[in-house]
Order: sequence, then structure tokens, then C-alpha cells
Amino acid sequence: MDRMKSTVQAKEPRRVPREKSLCKILVFRPVAIRLLSLLTKADPDILEVADLIASDPGFSAEVLTMSNSAAFALHSRVDTVHKAVMILGTERTRRLVARTALEGMVRGMEADASVQNCWIHSRASAALAAWLAPQYQLHPDRAYTVALMHDIGRLGLLSAHGRPYAELLARVSGTNQTLMDAERILFALDHCEAGEWLTRTCGLPREFQETAGTHHRPVDGAVRDSADLVACSCALAQALGFRAAPAVEGEPLEVLLERVPSGAHLVSQFSAADLSQFVGKELEI
Repeated sequence: MDRMKSTVQAKEPRRVPREKSLCKILVFRPVAIRLLSLLTKADPDILEVADLIASDPGFSAEVLTMSNSAAFALHSRVDTVHKAVMILGTERTRRLVARTALEGMVRGMEADASVQNCWIHSRASAALAAWLAPQYQLHPDRAYTVALMHDIGRLGLLSAHGRPYAELLARVSGTNQTLMDAERILFALDHCEAGEWLTRTCGLPREFQETAGTHHRPVDGAVRDSADLVACSCALAQALGFRAAPAVEGEPLEVLLERVPSGAHLVSQFSAADLSQFVGKELEI
């Protein structure tokens, strides 16, 4: 802790006012925000969704590529966005939109190990969330989407403050709370607050706001909402070594597995190596 205090003191001249810190955070393109909001509705208008996707070359290319992939093994090629969206369905389309939007955000930032660490952590958390989704009564694609978005505040701070925040992620050791305390000292807010603010300001659904703002809540085995699943998958990803901040540790894997909802008892039969291999395969690393 003394080491952390001295580091923070040395950085005090770089403190950033809260308002300036928030205003500099990169936001999604308007079409991405509209799509995510539409696709989170209980009964989204598929034609409206398809029209929006068709208006954006990037999203159009992604849905057409996915619908024509081997995963669907169709006999004829899908050549319109409307047909592609019908084939993919609401949940798979939302998952694809979220990933495409975040990938665009990551590509827009300077290449850096911290950016890649954050992106890998988000994707690992998403893979674990989709795997555990049935135990939380959620559709796997929906679970994947909200978990993929949970660390958007950290990506936002990287886009806003670049090297200073990347240095903090690389240097701080200790717990998640240690890192969040340091973030508040240097940038006037932590990555959970940044994520909640960013998703709320973008007009994204409350589910995204809650998971972005509370993903470090204690993992206690409760099945209240998607935020519980995201907290669990985030903690598991961290325990397996897929960390946004390499020297920041959470709870041990063995402890976390004991708190996974009882319906997922088979998860506890996997070793750390098994789980790491599963996530690595999902990440293609």
C-alpha cells in the first residue's frame, strides 16, 4: 500500500477533473447505440433493425458474413441484410452488433498492451457468461453481449487518457479495490463509474448500465439479474489469468467455483487448465 501511495503522490500533478475525464471518453457511433437499444426491447421490430444495419456498411458486412458462415450451413447464399437478420435472430444479431461496435472502439485506440489486455478480458468474460447463462436463466447470446460490454468504462478511460491510464493498469498491484481507489485519485472516477456513466449517456438499456457499474459486486451464488452473472464471469476470467490489469488479483478460482449457482455444479469438475483451455479456444488464442 505504501508503494501505491507513493506512486499516486508522484502522479498527483496529472489529476484530471471529473467533468473533463467524462467528456473525453469515446462513444459509439449513433447507429450502434440505436441498434443496441432496439435489440434489447422485449419484442424488437426486426425490419427496423435490418434497415438500420443496412444503413451501415460495417454492420452489414458482419451480419452477411455471419449468416453465410459454416455455422448455419445454408444451401444458398444470403445476399440481403433483411434475410441475414431473420436467419441470425434477435439475440445473435445483438451479440454481433455489440462485438462489432466494441471492436471498432478498440481499433480506434492506439495499439497498446493494456488495450489488448482489456479486450481479451472482456471477451473471456463474455465466453464464460454464455457458458454459465442457463444457470442464470438467460439466453447465452444475451449473456455474452452484456458481459462483453461490462468493462466499457475501462476502455473508455483508455481512450480518454491513453498512456497515463495504461501505465496505471500495468503498474498497480493488489485487489480490484486498490485499482479503483487509484483510478479515483488520478482520474476523479473509477472504471465502474465511467462505464455506468458512458452507457447511461449513450442511452443504452439499464441492463448495460448496471453490469458496467456493478461488475465487481461480490460473487455470492445469487441469481437475481444479469449483473450477478457478469460479476461471476468477470471474476472467473480474472482468476484464470485473463486480466485487464496483470498484477491485480481477485478471489481464487476454487473459491469462486464454490459460489457458482448450484445448477452449475458440473463447472466445479473442471480444473483451471480445462477452463483456461475452454476460454482460449473461444478467443482463438
